[in-house]
Amino acid sequence: MSRPTKRARTTAEGGSTHDFVPLASDDYFDVESREYRVRRTGLNTTFAVPTLRAVHKSDEPWNAATSWAPLDDPEYALDPDGLWYDETLEQDVFSEEQPATTDSLLKKEKKKKSEVSRRPHIIWKRTHRSTYLDEVSRLAGRADFIASTQCPDCIARGVAAPKVPEYRCNQCFLPDLTCKTCCVRHHKANPLHRIEFWNGTHFVQTSLKSMGLQIQLNHASLYCVNPQPCHASMLVLHTNGIHEVSINFCGCDRALPQHIQLLRRRFYPASQLIVKTCATFELLDLLHKFALTTKSSTYDFYRSLEKMTDNTGLNTPKTRYRSLFRMNLQWRHLKLLKWGGRAHDPVGIEATAQGQLALQCPSCPYPGINLPEGWELAPTAESNADRMFI
Repeated sequence: MSRPTKRARTTAEGGSTHDFVPLASDDYFDVESREYRVRRTGLNTTFAVPTLRAVHKSDEPWNAATSWAPLDDPEYALDPDGLWYDETLEQDVFSEEQPATTDSLLKKEKKKKSEVSRRPHIIWKRTHRSTYLDEVSRLAGRADFIASTQCPDCIARGVAAPKVPEYRCNQCFLPDLTCKTCCVRHHKANPLHRIEFWNGTHFVQTSLKSMGLQIQLNHASLYCVNPQPCHASMLVLHTNGIHEVSINFCGCDRALPQHIQLLRRRFYPASQLIVKTCATFELLDLLHKFALTTKSSTYDFYRSLEKMTDNTGLNTPKTRYRSLFRMNLQWRHLKLLKWGGRAHDPVGIEATAQGQLALQCPSCPYPGINLPEGWELAPTAESNADRMFI
C-alpha cells in the first residue's frame, strides 16, 4: 500500500520567516534578523542558503517586537551570596511565641459580666417583681393615710375642727390626703392638676371646677372687683388631658380683651370673640415636638388626650379636635415668625419679605455673621476657605 501524499503547494517557493529573540541586556539596540527561503519538491523541503545578515542600527525593530522578557525588578536578589535566602528557607514557619507575662494576661482577660448586667430582667423578675407590684398597688389605695381621719393640713394650720381627708392630687410631689378646702387652696396656682376623691372603697377622678376652684385672670393677686365668668363649657387642653376649668376674666377698669388675658397666662385661645377652647403653651410645644420626631398626626395626639381624660369612653368630653388643629397651625406660624426676628421689626409682620423666614445654613459663609473682617482681601490661595459650595 502506497503512502498517501500531501497536497502539493501551488507555488514552488515558500515565504520568509522572521524570528524575534528577546535580549537580556537593556542597553543593546542592535537587532539581527535572518531570512531563509524554503523550497518544496514533492514531499521534500529544502532551505536555501541564508542571505547576508542585515544589521539594524536603529530602535525600530526593537519597538516592533511582539514579545520581550519582563523588566528586571531592582529589589530582586539583593542577597550577594544567597545566605539570607537559605536562612529564610530553613527556619521554622511556626515560630514559638514569647511567654506572656502576668500583666499581659490580666490585660487580655476580658472582665466577666455579672448576671445583673447580662440578664437584668431575670434578676428583676426573681427578686423585685413582687415588691414593685405591691408598691404600685399601695399607691392605688390610701397608702400612708389609711388610718387618717383628720386632714393633716387643717391640723398644721390650727383649725379647730379638722375635716375628713378625702382628696389627693396625682401631679403633686407629696401625695397628701386632704380635705376639699385645703386641696382647692393648694391648687390655686396649679388649676390643671388631676384630683382624685375617695368614695369609701376606691379613688375616682374629679375636677377642681366641681370642687369650687375659680381662676382669676389679669390680676397677680388672683382677685378682681368685677370678675366676668367664662363660657360654661370652657375646656382647656393640657399635657395630662382635657380639663373643665372655671375662668373669671377681669372686668374692672384695667380690663383687656379676653383672648389677651388668656395669652398672658399661657393659654392659647381657639377663638377671639366667645372663647370655649384653650390649649396651654406646654401642650402646643409638646405636639410640635411629637409631630417632628414621631411623625404622629394631630388626630392621634388628640385621641391620646381623650384616653388620658377618660379611658372608658363613658365620660369623654365634647370633641375639640378641629380647634386643636387650628391652634397648632397658628402656633407653628407664630414660632416661625418669632425665630425669624419679625417681632422686633418696627415696620411689623407685614413687611416680611418672600423667603425671609427660611432657615439659613449655619455652615455657609455670610458677611458680618461668620466671616472675619477683611475676608475679601484674602489672597487667592486662601479665598476658597470663604467660598460657598452648592
